Amino acid sequence: MFVRNAWYVAATKNEIADQMLARTILNEPIVLFVNGNQEICALEDRCCHRGAPLSLGNITETGVRCGYHGMAFDRSGKCVEIPGQTTIPARAKVKSYPLVVKGDYVWIWMGDPEKADPADVIDYPPDDQVNWPRANDMLHLKASYVMVLENLMDLSHLSYLHRTSIGSSETDSANASMDVKRTPTGMKFLRVMRNADAPKNWLKRYPTGNKVDRWSDFDYIAPNSIKQFSGGVNAGDYDAGVRDGSHLVRTLHTVTPETEKTCFYFFNKADGYAKFEAPGKPRTWASTSDVFKEDQHMLEQQQLRLNNFDVKNLMDINTDVARVQMIRVLKERLQLEQETTGQASQKT
Repeated sequence: MFVRNAWYVAATKNEIADQMLARTILNEPIVLFVNGNQEICALEDRCCHRGAPLSLGNITETGVRCGYHGMAFDRSGKCVEIPGQTTIPARAKVKSYPLVVKGDYVWIWMGDPEKADPADVIDYPPDDQVNWPRANDMLHLKASYVMVLENLMDLSHLSYLHRTSIGSSETDSANASMDVKRTPTGMKFLRVMRNADAPKNWLKRYPTGNKVDRWSDFDYIAPNSIKQFSGGVNAGDYDAGVRDGSHLVRTLHTVTPETEKTCFYFFNKADGYAKFEAPGKPRTWASTSDVFKEDQHMLEQQQLRLNNFDVKNLMDINTDVARVQMIRVLKERLQLEQETTGQASQKT
């Protein structure tokens, strides 16, 4: 089940700059495109005539024309032309979706359009190409969006799944302190490894010592996004309040369900350590994407093992503290929406 009254990333702006994009979101087929008036549109990707994909049609001045029998629809989903027919029935329409362009993304609202508030769209990381240059990427996973969020909420896996890439030592990971607290929009999770071994790539890139304090500060915004601030300073500096020294990264993780068992994982990173590198250095997510592909493989295999399996038979361990709280928040958000929807249905 999905929270529908929420903003999800439908696509990056670049994905629909010059073409139609067919994408399934929350089990609904959607076509995204820019019409002839340079307006970004999101319509149900299913013609109301014979169910043909509108994404196989053509973009028009106001919307899209079906490539099967030529019916044309404007950006609101209303049919504005039927070839060979002067009368257009009121039922000749397809669903349209509220959109907001913010940051690097096109955000879509899948629920009640009257509840869509653009102010609720996340704007993160900072848009500062000099001090915090950004890059973004996306992975299509054959795994539940919940699994992706759970993966981010339990960093103890870094010492095992990512031991040859970004992982810390098992000892440093086991000694990490964790603090979890609820917020009005979800929950926060702070994980700190004090006096930990500095990763080899840090020693090559930053003026840091062999021992560092590493932190990862997560802000989960239900139902689908996590803002992350991670960094590292010389050992002893973290408790002294130092946050600027070597490794600094702000990341937005936002996951869009495709189906119950597949999703789109968008991640957007801003590098705060740019001052240690050449000005104007191109930023990519290539190396980090490779790390996340390690997660992808594990999550997809995990999904296969859990198909037709009662997850109540799984157990929790100490490092699950943030993951468990995240699931509670998500369930509460789902329940609240179900109760609100049910009350609205009773009134009507």
